[in-house]
Amino acid sequence: MIIRALVNRYEDAKSVPPGWQEREASYALNIDESGQLLDIISLETIEGKRRVKRKFILPTVGSGRSGSQAYKTAYFLCDDGGYILGLNPKKFESSRKIHLSLLKGINTPAANAIRSYFSKPVQTPQDAEKSDETAKYIFQVNGRFVDYKDTDEEIRKAWEDLQNARTNQDQQIRCLVTGEHDTVIKLHDKVALRGVTMGAQPLISMNDQMSFRSYGKRKDDPPAEIGQAAAFAYASALNALLKDEKHRQFIGNDTMVFWAENGGTAEEELFINVFAPPKSEANAEVTALCKRIAKGERVSEYRIDCKFYLLCLSPNSGRMSVRFFHQCAFGNLIRNIQMHYDRLDITPDNRTPFTNLPAWLILSETTIKNSASDAAPLLGGQLLRCILTGANYPLTLMQAMLIRIRAGAEITQTKAAVIKAVLIKNLNEREVCTVALNEQSANKPYVLGRLFSCLERLQESANGTATIRERYFTSACANPGSVFPTLLKLSVHHTAKLDNAVFFEKLKGELLSRLDVETPFPAAFNLDNQGRFILGYYHQRQNFFAKKVKEEKQSDE
Repeated sequence: MIIRALVNRYEDAKSVPPGWQEREASYALNIDESGQLLDIISLETIEGKRRVKRKFILPTVGSGRSGSQAYKTAYFLCDDGGYILGLNPKKFESSRKIHLSLLKGINTPAANAIRSYFSKPVQTPQDAEKSDETAKYIFQVNGRFVDYKDTDEEIRKAWEDLQNARTNQDQQIRCLVTGEHDTVIKLHDKVALRGVTMGAQPLISMNDQMSFRSYGKRKDDPPAEIGQAAAFAYASALNALLKDEKHRQFIGNDTMVFWAENGGTAEEELFINVFAPPKSEANAEVTALCKRIAKGERVSEYRIDCKFYLLCLSPNSGRMSVRFFHQCAFGNLIRNIQMHYDRLDITPDNRTPFTNLPAWLILSETTIKNSASDAAPLLGGQLLRCILTGANYPLTLMQAMLIRIRAGAEITQTKAAVIKAVLIKNLNEREVCTVALNEQSANKPYVLGRLFSCLERLQESANGTATIRERYFTSACANPGSVFPTLLKLSVHHTAKLDNAVFFEKLKGELLSRLDVETPFPAAFNLDNQGRFILGYYHQRQNFFAKKVKEEKQSDE
């Protein structure tokens, strides 16, 4: 299903012809028709703080090269300095053989120039800074690059004939993806995924004969009966998606790519604005639009019934891991995301710059350094699946938030919003999971959370600082029976320091009246009730802040 969808994506785009692929180059070897090296031209540009290489459509490099005999595998028309510049004699000899062989008999200016270049001894460049054995070099003859776009037709045909000759010599099978007779492929092209140690890994491969003996397979057998055309198509489509910032999102250590069928650019742009919302209020129109789609309304600019695909990948040893693959109608996808944002909706703390909290921000709140890349390895993919499919949230998400809070981390809007969303979705909790303070709720954990916030505010008003948050919050949240009697005794001393403590005494009495007389303070709370306690604390604290802001405005007037 994944491969078929990627092949369809390639056929829709038709951006790269078979046998060719988009590759990057850092330098151009400027040679004349006699093969004389004139100059080495840098092709890199500076964008912000990073150096960006120039992209070309060049002959495919297949599954890459590795092992002790890697130097024997040279790439046509573009390669690193060891092969093209001759910085490694063995590699240069391999590159010489493939170019002289493929360009034999072709009488064009570009072919003659490259043949002459490789027929000469190694030409040492004058600029030592551009003599990089690992950088990629491309040929330039008379001001024209030798790639798919600018080179002559005879060179293109020589490369494509070589590809066809290889195909005809290999085993023919019926491709499981296309259903057509094609050459079975044993080594699939590698895919450049962020986080991979060697830079690229295949999506489909096998490396241990023991794992496949039960299926009658051997190590030399192809990993799947997929034809060369389909293998090239899916790898090209996936590499293109991974390189395009408009079709990928990094969530923790995972990478998610997405696309709409039949080139749905409008749907893809709306998705990225919804899934990764901007900080500013410019997202208000997008939010309003998504709410209309979530209600089932038709929007003329978008095909809400078109298929939308999401593929989440993670680096692994040997080959990458597929975290999940999801396909659904675009309208259903937007509806699931909007329902997720609705569950997260909570009174803001005026420090979070997002109206809708993005997934990376949620993951960052589960870590010590507030970095999404430090989140638990599987949590990113699990969270994405829940957001996009409407499934229950992973319990590890709420546990991670509670762990950070118990370790002394501040109860931010994001932490409270996530706890609220998990309680709504997983437990169908409604009473305490309101946007703002629910003053009518008699839910014991929620009321005790409000009471703790009241006692904290009372201490802050009396002493100018509040220390019970650091000393007692964790115990009060998990074991209220052992803490609240002590806190209530302390509050008497704090009340005595205030000239006007009527507000706090009234609120404290009202909250205590909502607790039953026999067991007002339970011995322990489970994780769900700890979440309700934290929501009560957060709601009451934000309510205090809102009243303070209102009073300051009235005094200014």
